[in-house]
Amino acid sequence: MYKVPGSGVAVGTGIGSLAATGAGVTWWVVAGAVLLATGLLLTHAVRRRRATADE
Repeated sequence: MYKVPGSGVAVGTGIGSLAATGAGVTWWVVAGAVLLATGLLLTHAVRRRRATADE
């Protein structure tokens, strides 16, 4: 494994290694927004399907 200098995190060890890649804050914000929107859409679809099935 490669250890990023000064980070104390070895690349390839999990979530901490993603932050150690040097990805910009904008990338993290965009990724979080996409995941949040996807989760909301899936939740809405499941609730609508359950409501239709209960009728």
